[in-house]
Amino acid sequence: MASSLRFSLLLVFAIAAPIFAISYVVPADRFEVERSGAIVVGHALRSHVESSPRFGIETVTDVILEETIKGSVRGLIQIHEPGGVLGDQAYVIPGVPAFAEGDRILLFLHQRENGEYSVNDLQLGSFHFAKDVVGRDLVIRNESELEGWDLDGTPHQEPHRSAEKFINYIRGIVRGEDVVEDYVVSTLPLAGVQETVMARMDTLHPISDAAFTAASYTVDLSGGLGARWNVFPGNVNWNQGNSESGALGNGTSQISTAFGSWNGGGAHYVLATANANPKGILDGADGVNNIVFEKNLTSIGAQAFVCGVGGVLGAGGITSAFFGGGTHVFHGETFGTTVEVDVSMNQGLGACSLAQVPPGEFNTTVTHEVGHTLGFRHSDQNRTQNALCSSDPSLDCSNSAIMDHLVLGGLNGQLQPWDSSAVSSVYGNGPACTPPSISQQPGGSTITSGNSALFSVTATGTPALTYQWFVGSTGNASAPVNGGTGTTITVSPAVTTSYWVRVTGQCLPVADSGTATVTVIAPCSVPQIVAQPRNQTAFTGTTVSLTVGVIGTTPTITWFQGAKGTTSTPIGSGQTITSPVLTQTTQFWARITNPCGSVDSDAATITAQLARHRAARH
Repeated sequence: MASSLRFSLLLVFAIAAPIFAISYVVPADRFEVERSGAIVVGHALRSHVESSPRFGIETVTDVILEETIKGSVRGLIQIHEPGGVLGDQAYVIPGVPAFAEGDRILLFLHQRENGEYSVNDLQLGSFHFAKDVVGRDLVIRNESELEGWDLDGTPHQEPHRSAEKFINYIRGIVRGEDVVEDYVVSTLPLAGVQETVMARMDTLHPISDAAFTAASYTVDLSGGLGARWNVFPGNVNWNQGNSESGALGNGTSQISTAFGSWNGGGAHYVLATANANPKGILDGADGVNNIVFEKNLTSIGAQAFVCGVGGVLGAGGITSAFFGGGTHVFHGETFGTTVEVDVSMNQGLGACSLAQVPPGEFNTTVTHEVGHTLGFRHSDQNRTQNALCSSDPSLDCSNSAIMDHLVLGGLNGQLQPWDSSAVSSVYGNGPACTPPSISQQPGGSTITSGNSALFSVTATGTPALTYQWFVGSTGNASAPVNGGTGTTITVSPAVTTSYWVRVTGQCLPVADSGTATVTVIAPCSVPQIVAQPRNQTAFTGTTVSLTVGVIGTTPTITWFQGAKGTTSTPIGSGQTITSPVLTQTTQFWARITNPCGSVDSDAATITAQLARHRAARH
């Protein structure tokens, strides 16, 4: 019984997983080279997931080494990164490096206290080999996970590095040589790989008056579901587990700025307590929504922030959320239910001056990480945060928001239009939304077997509307039409078949059309004349029989008197008719018609002769 109960609880917690993102001030490459314990080139072999006393779940990747540039590792090395799926539980950590079998990789490594290796400073220490469209060999980071800025406060623009020159640069630093940074190359599209290293777009499609679903503003955590708090307008209480030190102050003002910004849009975060609590986003659920400063993040390879140089700023997001039986419905959409969140700001920040970490940028960073605790995705990325937002037309996109994946300078923690739309949609009333309705129903038609029929529907409602056509009667959604996702479809059924369409909008209910039927009739052939009507001679005052031989589908035969083509005097119908009483020589002809066309017979000339009378005998 105990075992069964535990299993059922795990099902409720299936994907009861931390989800967070990591902010950086991106340091110079030399700094990362010098503080990495080892630097290697190798090939990723298969990965496996195992339980971990530190994180609960870890993914371990075997890497066969091609070259050890720095350190003493040789042969085969195992790279440990927190997160993965094990049984009914998952630990989801965006920002942690991941590897596919066969990847050729350049890794900067950090050695944990127990001797295990992880990638140094997460995405800062992970490079993949690739080629661009002109065939140059490159080493590239996953730019989609590098959210932050450079030391001068400008948003970080990740360069492409020549593989050969960059590796020679690293070798030179390790040998203590005077090296030149000549490895950055012009950025061109990559060849033969998907853009997991995302090109920064100067312009994304702007926010419009169209309404977007609440879920579209959230990170996709489990089968398309996002997570949100289901307690607002009630308070969610937070604890400040410790204080920041130095010129940045104790951190309370940054928390107040972040909470004030998001609460203005519909959240209700309250900094209720300041009890000593060291636990953060990496430490597992403890029932406390905790924000901590000067947090040691080296367990995931994130070394201390270095003033004037850079590094990881912090991480924040959802520590646990209920899915399965723990979901809830908001404005017709289903969400996982957030139950605990945390924010961890990295150690080393307290030693920095206000010039090295400006207060406004620190406010923005904390506000950004708090935004992830509300479940929000990055404004310029898709819901899985692995592709550009503009690749998905159902998403509201912006590259000038607090939640931009490159934490932008100059915002001072203040929400931008995209951020306001996100919090209003997910926690407020959201934009006004009109459910879809059908203004023009699809109409039925009749076709000959082998031909096609066109159906169309016109619908109104808050865009964007989506369409799915089905075979069968209205309401029977068991047979969707392959490719039938537009306002029109063209179909070619072999037999009489019914169709209908479901229109889905940004809010419920959906709109189902009436049933439209395509009636299919057997194919027909143009009539053909196989026997023309014959010329004849007959006495005046008599009649003649006129016949035409035809083949084809259900022909209709109409006879006319006069020259061929003269239709002013119809005289009858049928394959064989009797002419009118002859008074003079006359022509007769027939027109044969069916649904496929018509054909005219030759004109038959009936020559009339006067009748001869015998003399009477007396």
